[in-house]
Amino acid sequence: MADESFSSLGPLPHPSENPDAETLFQASLMATPTQRIAWLEEALQLAYATGALKPRRVMTKEEWDAMGSSNP
Repeated sequence: MADESFSSLGPLPHPSENPDAETLFQASLMATPTQRIAWLEEALQLAYATGALKPRRVMTKEEWDAMGSSNP
């Protein structure tokens, strides 16, 4: 059985272990870029699954260019 005091993303303290701001700050400093991207992907999946974020459509080049030309 996995040690529940660590995140599945690596040796980061689980927030329920010691949720103070300093512990979370230290854990974020210890995170590798790969761990940070994995956390971001999980957070986005959760946000989309709960409806907190709505999927966005990709803009065409013409739409993008039109946005830039309408600004003075």
